[in-house]
Amino acid sequence: MEEEFYATLKLVSGEEVVAKVCYLPEEDKIMLDRPLAVEHARQKKGQLEVTGFALKEWISATVDEMFIIKRDHVLTMTEVEGELVEFYEKTLNRLESGKSLAGRGNKLPRRSGYLGSIKEMKKSLEDIYKKS
Repeated sequence: MEEEFYATLKLVSGEEVVAKVCYLPEEDKIMLDRPLAVEHARQKKGQLEVTGFALKEWISATVDEMFIIKRDHVLTMTEVEGELVEFYEKTLNRLESGKSLAGRGNKLPRRSGYLGSIKEMKKSLEDIYKKS
């Protein structure tokens, strides 16, 4: 097993993935640790369109964190560092904390997030209607 490093990979399927990667020379395969898929993102800010990317789960229907793929399924791969690694790690932390909150079954208190009750809002709207 070779040394691990962070990389972005373009797969023959067209997918782009960011992950911690390790080459397995004896099997001619690549191990991906917690891979995230790259998704293109666009946002309009006034007259300016800003384009970029977001990271999301690569495979959603599993709890596995490591995947092994054949080396010939990779078109190209490049090592990444710095800001992209930080963005990747922050996204992983955000996804994992969201999963742990959802998995615990804890619900928010009934009144959490409410600004008022339906009865209070109905009365307020009726009062406004009666005044006009």
